[in-house]
Amino acid sequence: MSFSFATTAGASQSSAKPRLSGNNIYTVKFDGCEIQDIKGVKDPSKEYKVLKLKFSNDEGTYEHTIFEPRPEDFERGESKYNDKTTGEEKKIPQASGVENVMLLFKHAIDAISPAIGKQIDEGTKNLGAKDWTDLRTLVSKILDLGKGAEVQIKLLTNSKGEATFPGYFSGISKEGKAYVRNNFIGHKLAFSAYEISKVNNAATAKPTKVDSFIPNIPINTESTSGLDLDFEIDALLL
Repeated sequence: MSFSFATTAGASQSSAKPRLSGNNIYTVKFDGCEIQDIKGVKDPSKEYKVLKLKFSNDEGTYEHTIFEPRPEDFERGESKYNDKTTGEEKKIPQASGVENVMLLFKHAIDAISPAIGKQIDEGTKNLGAKDWTDLRTLVSKILDLGKGAEVQIKLLTNSKGEATFPGYFSGISKEGKAYVRNNFIGHKLAFSAYEISKVNNAATAKPTKVDSFIPNIPINTESTSGLDLDFEIDALLL
């Protein structure tokens, strides 16, 4: 009986990279988009059409998944607060889910494929899609033109301990237009004062007992197959 290291050549070290952790800003390479149709875990008859944006560096990888919008995602919401001076209840409009998706796409295009982003801003390129399938194909083609580009990404830690882009990155202007108020893909990124506070609180927080966690409320992921959607990327440009 003989032994040989030939079978171990190039196989003794894992090449898999860990996921990048949250509460940090990283310089990464854009690895491209991936279009996927995911079967439901609880209900295999359901299918979710997603688009993934992929980034990596020597420390690890990050993937951001965008799901197909639901009918209710076309409606704007609002938040309420009491005016400190008058005590009067006031309302602040919130961007809809679709507006947030379109802003995220344009934000990524500006950072990864800036030439296309400039053409959209100048009105020399008018891009649209009749439905979600066409939109994710269009965005994938545009972003993949910048595959290999070096950018920065800002990642926060969500309630599940997972790294993710900031959840509240949009605002509504006085003119009623949705815009990105918190950059998370691009260059010279920085944490806002609110984000710094959250990061510092997370760093000094004491471990919480498992039985005291509040379970997450399930998200309605009902498919919108067959819904007549009409997207315009340039509809949300500043």
